[in-house]
Amino acid sequence: MTAIPKPAKAKKAASARPQLTEYDYQEIGEKLKDAQEFESEVEITIFHRKQHERFVGVISSADGQTGVLSLRVGYEDVKINMNDIVGIE
Repeated sequence: MTAIPKPAKAKKAASARPQLTEYDYQEIGEKLKDAQEFESEVEITIFHRKQHERFVGVISSADGQTGVLSLRVGYEDVKINMNDIVGIE
């Protein structure tokens, strides 16, 4: 009797974290800085727990040491890990 190998598991492309270039990180950083300086409303897209989430609000604070961004959404503050940000408009 011969052993039949199991087929390799296929990775899901939809759940893969988007690969950002250095240019993408610079662009995100500049947009965050401008939005905080002018207190303008932004739409931030993050990739967290294998899915994309969108937040629309005004940046209340950003801490580069801890990597946490506070976004005021309506009457509540949402804390976002800056490493999870994949897009900003």
